[in-house]
Amino acid sequence: MTYIAKRVLIAIPLIFLILILTFIMSRLMMGDPTYFIFPIGTPPEIIELRREELGLNDPWYVQLGIYLLNIFRGDFGISASVVPGEHVSDVIKIVFPRTIELMIFPMILVPIIGVKFGKKSAIKRNKFQDGIIRVLALCGVALPSFWLAMLLQLFVGKILPDFTNYQLTFPFFGYKGIGMPDPQYITGFRTIDSILANNHYLLMDTIKHMILPSICIILVSFASITRQTRSNMLEVMDQDYIRTARAKGLEEDIVINKHMLRNALIPTTSVIVYQIASLLAGSFLVETVFNYNGLGRMAVEAVVKRDYWMINAIVIIISLIVIGGNLFIDILYSILDPRIRYK
Repeated sequence: MTYIAKRVLIAIPLIFLILILTFIMSRLMMGDPTYFIFPIGTPPEIIELRREELGLNDPWYVQLGIYLLNIFRGDFGISASVVPGEHVSDVIKIVFPRTIELMIFPMILVPIIGVKFGKKSAIKRNKFQDGIIRVLALCGVALPSFWLAMLLQLFVGKILPDFTNYQLTFPFFGYKGIGMPDPQYITGFRTIDSILANNHYLLMDTIKHMILPSICIILVSFASITRQTRSNMLEVMDQDYIRTARAKGLEEDIVINKHMLRNALIPTTSVIVYQIASLLAGSFLVETVFNYNGLGRMAVEAVVKRDYWMINAIVIIISLIVIGGNLFIDILYSILDPRIRYK
């Protein structure tokens, strides 16, 4: 408990530093939100009036002070150019659950697939299965997520129907079908709200729109875990306690799963948790390609339109997730290996 308390106390100045750096970096961007609010030819006095309303004419230290004060009050401000006039908190409350929904299956499947592939690759070292898995892992590391997303769209929408005369019904864009309404807002999660509304049409429509983006995220995310698991398994295989376990006559499955894998997972745990935390940040390009209206796509739009308030809020949320993930890693270490103790 003492160690956890220390880590939480260390996280406080780190979060404060992130707040300041986020403010500085956003203000250093070329242009400002007023360029995207008014059409070309708008009189300069109208633009200047809007800049005054947004506080962009104030000295930087005044803007920073107001920004920090509002953050500590739980107020992220009002969107200037992405959703003009709307509170940033209200917008994020709508789009963030969509991103979490999209990440649920990757968060569950990526660690399972990565560990299983890494274990199989290590056990079948230098054999055919090992070669196939290593090639897949290398492709997963090397291929950009946005390029893979476009390949999936091309394959499902063009190549597959041309060769098989069969058209899959997976939508390529958006988070819902054209003309499909949103269920009554209860939890913010469209799948759960559809179930609560007893509307299976909305539920199936939501699931169909998540299939291709989820597949893309899984393909680009499992590779790091696979490579790390394989490397750790190969290192553990040569340890004396593995030879001792086999000499005692233990079944090979017990040796692999209880002795090899458990010890190999200790360093792999950090990669797994970091990969899960990074899924939210990694969704930016995937959501943009699939036009999936979640937190990632909103972040890209906020950067393009120089919506400082939206950018700051999203960066803070992602930072809190990553910091929380790192703290969880340290706690999980001590559970997986009781020999690890922190002072």
